[in-house]
Amino acid sequence: FYEYCSGEELLQQADILHDLIFMDMQMPGMDGNNTAKRLRETNKEAILVFCTNYAYPTPEAFKVQPFRYIMKDLHNKMLKEEMGDILEEMCKKLKKDYLAVTRDGGLIKVPLKDILYISIIKRGSIIYLDTERGVHKVTCREKLRDLYYKIQEDGFEYAHNSYIVNMSNIIGINKTLIVLKNQIELNISRSKKEQFDKSFSYYLHTEYKRT
Repeated sequence: FYEYCSGEELLQQADILHDLIFMDMQMPGMDGNNTAKRLRETNKEAILVFCTNYAYPTPEAFKVQPFRYIMKDLHNKMLKEEMGDILEEMCKKLKKDYLAVTRDGGLIKVPLKDILYISIIKRGSIIYLDTERGVHKVTCREKLRDLYYKIQEDGFEYAHNSYIVNMSNIIGINKTLIVLKNQIELNISRSKKEQFDKSFSYYLHTEYKRT
């Protein structure tokens, strides 16, 4: 659970990708509407619940896709009535595939489908993500081998001792060279080639059966 005193504070930690956000419409500095607009640039999946004691919904408010619009009252009656539906919707969203990692003492979630590859660093790993603005890097504390054990069944495989690759984002392979989205090129090491080829063949086979 996280608590913020302003919209600006929330946006500073927007990359945590919160699952459920209760947002006051009237806050010091940036109001709820403008905060939500900025938030949706990085977190399109969060369940957003607007809370207010002074105004009813406007067409502008619904552009950021709030799930509920709660009018405050002395005993939080409306909030209690809506909480079951809010939590049920959040649980549906949580079924989507994410990789949870720790950074700067906090937990952040990374969509598996956006991961290009993960490489080793001295004290953790770097996750390379495919985004609309290009490749984005996320540094985390987890060791590469520990991340691999978490996601190896989701289409990830070692191509080198230093990195694992998301096979769903491969757009080409030429002998010992992998080409990923964003035209990223990675080498397949000699020691990993046999296992990587087997894993990639199996991945393609299972994807073909799904379609």
